[in-house]
Amino acid sequence: MTAATTTGPASSARPTGPAGPTGRGHQGPWVARIAVVTAAIVAAVVAHGNLLPVLGLVAALVAVLIAARPETAALVAVGLIFSNATVIAVHDHGIPGAVALLVPILLLVTAGYHVFAHRQPILIPRAALWMVAFLVVQMVGALLARDPATSVATVQTFLLEGVVLFLLLTNAVRGWRLVRLAAIVLVVVAGFLGTLSLFQEVTGADHQDFAGFSTMSNAVINRASGGGSARHAGPIGEQNRWAQSLAVTVPIAVALGWKDRSRAVRLLAKVSGVGIVVGIVLTYSRGSVVGLVLMVLIAVIVRWVRLRTALIVAGVAVGTLLVFAPTFANRATTVVTASSSVRSTTGGATAQDGSFANRSTEATAAIAVFLHHPVVGVGTGLFPTYFQDQARAQGADRIVGVDREAHSLYLGLAAETGLLGLVTFACFAGSLLTALGKVRRRYLTTDPDAAALATGFGLAIVTYLTTGLFLHFAYIRYFWLLAGLAAAMGMVNDAGTPAVLHPHPPKGRSHDVHSENPSPVADPDRHPRAGGDRRAPGAGRA
Repeated sequence: MTAATTTGPASSARPTGPAGPTGRGHQGPWVARIAVVTAAIVAAVVAHGNLLPVLGLVAALVAVLIAARPETAALVAVGLIFSNATVIAVHDHGIPGAVALLVPILLLVTAGYHVFAHRQPILIPRAALWMVAFLVVQMVGALLARDPATSVATVQTFLLEGVVLFLLLTNAVRGWRLVRLAAIVLVVVAGFLGTLSLFQEVTGADHQDFAGFSTMSNAVINRASGGGSARHAGPIGEQNRWAQSLAVTVPIAVALGWKDRSRAVRLLAKVSGVGIVVGIVLTYSRGSVVGLVLMVLIAVIVRWVRLRTALIVAGVAVGTLLVFAPTFANRATTVVTASSSVRSTTGGATAQDGSFANRSTEATAAIAVFLHHPVVGVGTGLFPTYFQDQARAQGADRIVGVDREAHSLYLGLAAETGLLGLVTFACFAGSLLTALGKVRRRYLTTDPDAAALATGFGLAIVTYLTTGLFLHFAYIRYFWLLAGLAAAMGMVNDAGTPAVLHPHPPKGRSHDVHSENPSPVADPDRHPRAGGDRRAPGAGRA
């Protein structure tokens, strides 16, 4: 296990929370709460199409729950981040900008509960060291940039929505039980938002955006053929980015849906998974499809997924899309044919999007900028200001005069942060995946549900990296939310975090001290009663 760096007295390193789920019966209350809240929201949306009244009621109930169980605050924060609720509240409903502080406050409540009430240490994942190095590279690049003010402002956003959010998450969502609950919240929220898009599509209620949580893009697929299909953009308002955000939750939903110890959670994850997939399809995003396919190929290569399983899933997916979503299937084939079927409307006129040609121009421009500034780049957030010169040099008159991004995570990082930025970011991602791989191997035999969730988070990171081939580094809080939860999963059983394993193995499982995975009794970090009972009062409660 890759140990985390901790600060605090040595005596505080003992696990004070529950040693993981102690039985199937303890999962019922949490699953019931999530199911009831979800059902209430769905009922309100179907009946009135307005989320605001029910969200007010839910907020009151959540406040009471947080007062009773401070750990709930972190789970609420996870839901708020993924649903983009605070941003929607400010921009769409005129709520004061101070509401944006709600997320860090909620995370601080839970983190403070761990550190002060339970005397657990402050956790600093090893991946955070690479994150700080990435921040330093950006700061140096900003100071050397031709427009330092703009670049420094972008670095400040990374500091708040990246570094601070990551560290708060890893200290608030600590231990197997909370990581698992956070994963459930993430999947349920994603599935619910995907289901809103399905409701819009089936009822034809394109004008109803459900208080901003299910918006429609102005891009239309196959408009020339008559009518066309509008692209759904979720709570973000950008269809490709929303598709990426949904895609990263797919492997987590699969992990919970097939391997979780609770039957109720498995059912909830499967239902949510359907909503997630439908949401992706309705964005008509080709990049998300390519990203998911590449993720599966990588998973097969590293033997995290069996080839036979991957082929069966791929066959079922293709068949389902051909039958129920032929427009999406036809659009996905344009990746191979290198043509675009996207059309957009501007002032009533119809024009070809030409996304392949545009992205080729953007990629060439990013490479040229990187070659001229190879060490620390031109400064974070400044590539669009260099794009115009490169576009003119290529004779791309169709997009001259328009500031464009690199439309690639890697080319964008190369242009704006140089080789040093690429290396530090790659090391950060590699550190996360290494820790998750160790957790997976450790529990593959003794606790397959824990191993599956580690696999799910690992493949979620891989999905972000593969979809990043076609999308630049924007809406970064979604990535750092995922990275923070992945780091928390990778630190399971590190100092100051509750252990994964049950105090007693479920029926049908055996712990052989001679097996590859050592017995929990032989490992004090994994078993709460090894060397004495170290459970805190109330340990074992769900």
